Amino acid sequence: MYQLTATNRFQQENRQLPETVLTETIKTMAAHATVRQYKPDPVPPEALEAILTAARSASTSSNLQMYSIIVVTDPERREQLAQLSGDQDQIRQAPVFLVFCPDLHRLERVCQRQGYPFADRYMEMFIQAVVDAALAGQNAAVAAESLGLGICFVGGIRNRPLEVARLLKLPPRTFALFGLTVGYPAHQPKIKPRLPAEVTVHREEYSEAGLEEGLAAYDSIMAQTGIYKDREVQVDGQPGATRLYGWCEHSARRMAKPHPLRRNMKEMLEQLGWEF
Repeated sequence: MYQLTATNRFQQENRQLPETVLTETIKTMAAHATVRQYKPDPVPPEALEAILTAARSASTSSNLQMYSIIVVTDPERREQLAQLSGDQDQIRQAPVFLVFCPDLHRLERVCQRQGYPFADRYMEMFIQAVVDAALAGQNAAVAAESLGLGICFVGGIRNRPLEVARLLKLPPRTFALFGLTVGYPAHQPKIKPRLPAEVTVHREEYSEAGLEEGLAAYDSIMAQTGIYKDREVQVDGQPGATRLYGWCEHSARRMAKPHPLRRNMKEMLEQLGWEF
């Protein structure tokens, strides 16, 4: 049974592991929780420098380092980004907002500088650049949390990619993939349970054995957290009858229709110079 008040996911999932494998890094990662409310206290410059160095230390395909990080601290610019991201107040509150951008522009400049054609610029390089940016972002998140700071990944930065690109003066062949709010948490965040390992971790080959049981158990756990409070599912043909509203119902509703602002993402990225 999950412990919903646990301080990390080893405790939450009742996983008993020897202290020899529970390093401080692993404990920090297992204690991750999203923070959406922040104190006004600034992030110390040396802490920000440490976070950015950790981000730049992430693995990168062929050492091409196909990403750029925009550090946004100006309140007015954060206000604009908050509005463009779907009116997300956390961007206004957090003193630091990092925007992670896949970046092929710099490599195009390098090719020009060295006198070579910029030929490898299609889908595979897009994927590699996205992965590079995501790895850097995850490193930054772990580093920030290890310093007692809170973070939240913000996908809403992709709601209006053209406007964000203009605001941040992004060159062609870049775009804002996600943002990361960084600051001191206003409240202690709760650790959200994850899908059972039996559902997401496969041994040797993909298997759906135990999928239904795992999903049912997770639905029950997520309902107990109160995250879906006051939501219910009507049972067809049975007036007044309801069934459990859990992760499966919530996720299926999310996937039942395209995101209204992102359904034309490919076309918008092509306007920003990306080729697929």
